[in-house]
Amino acid sequence: MLAVLLASLLAFAILEASPGDIVQTLLGDESTIEQQMTLRSELNLDQPFHVRFLTYLANLLQGDLGVSLINGRPVAEIIVHRFINTLLLTCLSTTLAVVVGFSLGAWSALHHKGLIDMAVIVLTALCLAIPSFGIAIFLTQIFSVHLKLLPVVGGGSLKHFILPCLSLAIPTAAVITRLVRARMLDEINKQYTLTARAKGLSNKQVWLRHIFPNALIPAVTMVGVQFGHLLGGAFVVETLFAWPGLGRLTVQAIFDQDYPVVLAAVILSALIFQVLNSMVDILHRQLDPLIREGD
Repeated sequence: MLAVLLASLLAFAILEASPGDIVQTLLGDESTIEQQMTLRSELNLDQPFHVRFLTYLANLLQGDLGVSLINGRPVAEIIVHRFINTLLLTCLSTTLAVVVGFSLGAWSALHHKGLIDMAVIVLTALCLAIPSFGIAIFLTQIFSVHLKLLPVVGGGSLKHFILPCLSLAIPTAAVITRLVRARMLDEINKQYTLTARAKGLSNKQVWLRHIFPNALIPAVTMVGVQFGHLLGGAFVVETLFAWPGLGRLTVQAIFDQDYPVVLAAVILSALIFQVLNSMVDILHRQLDPLIREGD
């Protein structure tokens, strides 16, 4: 929880130092000094930084995320709906990346130094060199502008999932492919595989019983890390495709100076990363017998 506390403190400090006056934005240029002072008092902006931060933490521990400065709705109500959309997009992207990454990685390792292996290496290098927003723009040009097959913005149907999902999944699939391929090639040269073959096991049995399961251990833990990265990367992709998720909400809240929404989004993201890291550690311990024996 220390990481979540530090993230909230950092976000609070950055918002404090950011330019602009939310009171002036809400009331307009024609507001009087008295009106501005009244609103500052209502929002506790007349209090010192540490007092406001401690007050926010006290309310947060009670489950109170505050209300939006723009529309007056509870922040928790706004965040939950948008987070579900982001989580759905991230889960679909992760699933696609895992299926493609594990398949291509194993296929490439099976054809080591062959034409397929070289093609996979080049393809993954290209995907890793281009950021997710670059891939998003490229896919939009092909499937929306030229072929007119898929919608660019919105989230009302299954078609709206395809472009954002591909934009997030492609770089992640490239990372998983590289890792699976490297781990499988590393396992091939270990002594236990030579011993298994010496005992009369076929090449297929060696791969299925020994090489592939051992290569999966670091790859599975990497999936958890990449899931967290996808949640972060979704901010840019959601904005590009106007996807109604947490990322787009946060970006819009930053421009609107809706600080309670921004703070809630940052704290939620930090909490998710903390939970994911803990889950990855637990999963790694369960999968790796060496770590279990060490414990």
